[in-house]
Amino acid sequence: MSTSLLHLADLHLDRSFAGMGCQGEPAMRRRLGLRDALRRAGQTAQERGCTAVTIGGDLYEHDRSGADTAAFLAETFRSWSPIEVLLAPGNHDALLPGSIHSRVEWPANVHLFRTAELRPHDLAEGLTVWGLAHLEPAWQGDPLDCAPVGADGGVHLALFHGAEMGSRPEGKSIHGPFHSVDIRERGFSAALCGHYHRRRIDEANGLLYPGSPEPLTFDEPEARGAVLVEVAGDGTVSYEALADNRWHARTTRADVSAARSLADVVDAACSAAAVLCAGLDGSRTMLRVDLVGEIDHSVSTDAFTVETSIRDGTGAVGVRVRDFTTPALDLAA
Repeated sequence: MSTSLLHLADLHLDRSFAGMGCQGEPAMRRRLGLRDALRRAGQTAQERGCTAVTIGGDLYEHDRSGADTAAFLAETFRSWSPIEVLLAPGNHDALLPGSIHSRVEWPANVHLFRTAELRPHDLAEGLTVWGLAHLEPAWQGDPLDCAPVGADGGVHLALFHGAEMGSRPEGKSIHGPFHSVDIRERGFSAALCGHYHRRRIDEANGLLYPGSPEPLTFDEPEARGAVLVEVAGDGTVSYEALADNRWHARTTRADVSAARSLADVVDAACSAAAVLCAGLDGSRTMLRVDLVGEIDHSVSTDAFTVETSIRDGTGAVGVRVRDFTTPALDLAA
């Protein structure tokens, strides 16, 4: 008999979104969108008959989350019962004294991993999930620095927040560093991870990063959502990537070499943005437009004016303009 799990990570509830050009009401809508993504994950788990929802860290952002978020999480997870919710805190939601994780009275269907070493939780007959917690925001331990498991048979899955060093994105912070080759060597059929915001399903090594369920930066344009993990009776683990994100992030370039005025710059940027926004709901779209090309030094590229014009033309809720132009030089003159 197979067992289904729904794995997600890096929701980052209460994120500010200032880096995406969101302030005030738009930023609030984005934060509400993250809560909606969590609710949808639970609904999907119920519809697909999942035994558990596993969350691989960074569920919320500790510095910005308070009592309202704590109450929301407890009530949301309670509504999913009898589905179990397994929580493995990461660097943004580390299990600190006074944190949401440590002070909330979680409902009976929630299991919070509380140690910095992998500990077992029997999920179903013959299926054990081993999880751990970051006890500090800058934890540098290896999650897979443990004795091999599985000597007594059964299927064993690891659940943690960590940085797989063989595929670390450029510039990504290192928390809980590990190597994917250790997953199977330690006896785990799969590692259900969090930390990297782009989805990665590496069946050969048993490594799963679901990615953030909604785009958190402009560099996350791919389809997003949780990942359904199916553990077959023979121990085989398979994955189904879901795509149910409601928000979109897009980046494009606008060549303004021919611009002779700020109005020309605005026209070029708005045209590029319109192409990028085609077919998308502008009210849930974040746009970043990079201005490129050589232009006369007298031509203004005022970012605020360009951003306002793009926002008015596309209806995009968040717009960020970056100026990568260079001054055109008349060497003969």
